[in-house]
Amino acid sequence: MFLDLSVYTPLYVSSLWALILLTSSKNNSARFFLGLFSLTVSILFLSHAIYYHHLKEIYLYFDLVFIFSSLSIYPIYYWYIKLLTCNSKIDFNDLKLQIPAVGMLIAVIVTYSLMSHNLREMYVNNYLYGNGKMEGAPTLIKIQLALCYILRMIYLLQIVFTYLKIRSYIARYNENIANFYSNLENKTLVWPKKILIFFALFSAFTILTNFFGRYFFDKYPLFLLIAGLIFSMLMFVLGYRGYRQDHNILTLEFDGGNIPVTSNENKNIAKIKAQLIRLFEKEQIFKTTDLKITDIAVILNSNRTYISAFINHEYACSFCTFVNQYRVEEAKKVLLDNVNNNFSLEYIATLAGFGSLHSFIRVFKDVTGSTPGCFRELNLKL
Repeated sequence: MFLDLSVYTPLYVSSLWALILLTSSKNNSARFFLGLFSLTVSILFLSHAIYYHHLKEIYLYFDLVFIFSSLSIYPIYYWYIKLLTCNSKIDFNDLKLQIPAVGMLIAVIVTYSLMSHNLREMYVNNYLYGNGKMEGAPTLIKIQLALCYILRMIYLLQIVFTYLKIRSYIARYNENIANFYSNLENKTLVWPKKILIFFALFSAFTILTNFFGRYFFDKYPLFLLIAGLIFSMLMFVLGYRGYRQDHNILTLEFDGGNIPVTSNENKNIAKIKAQLIRLFEKEQIFKTTDLKITDIAVILNSNRTYISAFINHEYACSFCTFVNQYRVEEAKKVLLDNVNNNFSLEYIATLAGFGSLHSFIRVFKDVTGSTPGCFRELNLKL
């Protein structure tokens, strides 16, 4: 029972998300690659199921599956994050990340094909299902064991590389979003820290598995159960988050936020600042819920790159923060007016230009240190 729960639970969870994500990935390449990632994980756990059920007569073939899928997981995960945050398509250079998986697969196939039937049985019984040492082993087995050590090193390098890239891509994406939209609800990756935590945990247990070897978990099934349940939980969280993440770099490109523009700005900085202040303080353009920096650029007969750079430099904040500061000030005026006591917070959020009550409360608390309700209650008593 422990064994089936350990190996089949992560297999079923990853297979389910692979089916859901792949079948719902029309016009969403990022979701497709997350589905491909889940499918690869399910294939990896299928090879684990064959191993831990001691199906030795067929496992050598599934060992090839294990080698290829284990070295494919992080490249595919890297492609997923890149498609989500940076590029709408995978370029040729990205495909080079798959070279270690292909190269290792070919090397192991060649080694296995050169082994005699008796040598393969020895390798399976004494090394894959035992704790045999390299000293005194036949040459071909030594080569195969060396390839296993190389696999672990490549795997570790893939983890470090992908982790660093993910952190960089998420930060850049959120910065681009904040400098284009005024309302970030369902647009930014609100779960980047969760992705990194997931990644760290997933990697930690993967490294643990590779360090101790599958023989260790075969010998101590309780540890296998713990690892299997944790992998299942992490795969469920990642699948759910990925399925819910609709906004990506493709959406930003469609809205015009990732199109290179040239700037021929020679306008006086003071003039631009005066026009911007007029738009926000007199015309109160911040009340437009779906306000984008391109809207400002059109009105000022400028371009979004210049306006964004101007706001970043002049006010030391993103476009989103700049707009929300005006919205918070407007909301404070409404909240402090006794005439508006019967106004709901949701209605005040709409008046100030926020896209939702949740966004209003979050931004208001970030700026003032208090929720809108507490702010109104406290100040009206004074």
